[in-house]
Amino acid sequence: MSHLGSLGFTDADLTPRLKFVNILPTAVFLMVTGALGLSGAPAHAPTLTVLIENAKHASWPAALGLTSAALVTGLLLQPLELASIRFLEGYWRTSGPLRGLGERGRWIQQRRKDRLVWLDEQLGHSAHKELVEHVPRELAAFPDKQQVLPTALGNRLRAAEEKAGAVYSLDATLTWPRLYFVLPPDVLRFVSQSRNELDTAVRLCLSFALTSLAGAVLLLRHPVWLALPAGFALLCALAYRTAVHAAQAYGVTFTSVIDVYRLRLLKEMSVRMPADSDEELGINDNLRLLWEREGPLEEPVRYDPGPPAGPAA
Repeated sequence: MSHLGSLGFTDADLTPRLKFVNILPTAVFLMVTGALGLSGAPAHAPTLTVLIENAKHASWPAALGLTSAALVTGLLLQPLELASIRFLEGYWRTSGPLRGLGERGRWIQQRRKDRLVWLDEQLGHSAHKELVEHVPRELAAFPDKQQVLPTALGNRLRAAEEKAGAVYSLDATLTWPRLYFVLPPDVLRFVSQSRNELDTAVRLCLSFALTSLAGAVLLLRHPVWLALPAGFALLCALAYRTAVHAAQAYGVTFTSVIDVYRLRLLKEMSVRMPADSDEELGINDNLRLLWEREGPLEEPVRYDPGPPAGPAA
C-alpha cells in the first residue's frame, strides 16, 4: 500500500467491498491492456523481452499511475454498481443496438420457462425422482407474474423480488429498503457478504468482457495471440455463471431475512402487532399502500402506544 499512501489513502479508507467489487476488476483490465501495450502491441507481436525492457524504463511512475487509475476508476464506478447488475439482468432499452439482442434473449428464456412448465405438468406421470426434484427448482428461478427478462441472472433476481414476502402480502422491493435499517449487525454482515459475492462476480464478468474485447483489438494483427482474449472470454462466461449462482444464494438470503425479521420492522415502526396471520396480511396491505404513496387506506394503521411512562422523578 505504499503507492496508495503517497496518494493519501490508507487501508481503513479502502473497504473490502471497494477493493473487490470495484478496484480489482478495474485493475485487471488496466494491467492486461497496459502489459500488452508495453510488450509491443498492436504494432508488433507481444514479447516478454520488450515488456521487461519497457517496464524498466517505466519504473515506479508507471506503477503509481496504474494504481492511481485503478483507484480513481474504482471510486467513479462505485455509484454504478446497481447499473452494472441491471445491465447483466437485461434491463435494456426497447430501442437501440441491444433491442434485437433483448428480444432474442426474452424469446429463449420464455421457451425455457414454457418447457419447464410443461415438464412440471407431466410430473404426476413421471417415476424419475431426479426430474421431480429438478424441474420445480428450475421453474422457481423464473418470475410467475412479471415478464421474463433476457438473461438467466435477471430472471433469478426478478423471481426472488417477486416471491420474497408475497405470502405475507409484502412487496419485497418496498419492504427491503426499510427492513434493512432494523436488522441486527450480524445479519447485516451476512447479507452484505452475500451481496458482495454477487456484485464482485458481476463486475469481474464485465471486466473480463472488456479485457477480451480490448485484447482482440490490440492483437487482431497477430492471430496466434488471439488465444489471450479468447481466454478472457471464457473467464467472462465463468464469472457470469458464478454471478447466476450468487444471485440464487442472495435470493435465498433475501427471502429468509424477510421471513424472520418482518415483524421486527412493525415493532420498530410502533405498529400494533397482529394477533394472527390474517391480521398481518391486512396490516401489510395498508403499509404497502402507504409506502407506494397511494391511498386512501381501507382502514387505518393502528399503532402501539407502548408502555405507559413512569412517574416523574
